[in-house]
Amino acid sequence: MAELATKTHLPALALEESLAGIALAGIANEEDDFGRVFDPEKRLKPPFAATRVTGTLFHTQGGLDVSADGQVKRKNGGLIPNLYAIGGAAVGVSGSGDAGYLSGNGLLSAVVLGRKAGQAG
Repeated sequence: MAELATKTHLPALALEESLAGIALAGIANEEDDFGRVFDPEKRLKPPFAATRVTGTLFHTQGGLDVSADGQVKRKNGGLIPNLYAIGGAAVGVSGSGDAGYLSGNGLLSAVVLGRKAGQAG
């Protein structure tokens, strides 16, 4: 675990606590800190691997500007009642320029904002 923390530039204690929470959720069939429940037979086991995920630009690619739950924003920042946009109809996440586009982001936005909009509506 210490080697993984060093390679990823993460605090070792925080990494250990995160993985311990996942392991406990799998064993006890309880939710982890993110509300996930893991099958004890398929829980994470060493050796571990990691990839760096970073923030990126948040802008529209022809989509509408929306709140965190997918509700469409007005130009003045207010929200339009009962109007939600998800997937390709909403803002997208990508890096700078066309080379920074990450395929699948429209589907990701559709799933996440669709759920949030359904809970809000």
